[in-house]
Amino acid sequence: MQGKTCFALAQTHQRLGAVERSEGYLERFLEVAQSGELRAQAAARCSLGVLLNAQGDFARAIPHLEAFFHLARSLDDRALLDQARTFLGIAKGNAHLPAYATLAGSDLPGLLAWKNERPCPLGDCRDEY
Repeated sequence: MQGKTCFALAQTHQRLGAVERSEGYLERFLEVAQSGELRAQAAARCSLGVLLNAQGDFARAIPHLEAFFHLARSLDDRALLDQARTFLGIAKGNAHLPAYATLAGSDLPGLLAWKNERPCPLGDCRDEY
């Protein structure tokens, strides 16, 4: 019950624009959820990660969203896992965007070199060409 109350208060404060108060209630929700149900933990991690991402605090958002991703996997909930994957990808993309924008805008040869040297997530992609 206390977790649901914290979550509701966090949502209310967020709608009112009181982001710091919302974050505080979400952190309290996470504390309460840690000793309980995995879905509550996932909701707390997701909400905190999304809020921090919206604030531009990617360094703090990403660990929450990674935890959300792992919780979604352990719950074996496909829709929740898709949501976790999406939010985590957005936060990671946002974290890398300033460096990428600088590189793309000022150093096109450097960007092309980086794209050619980065590891392929599927193995050695050059073998397929």
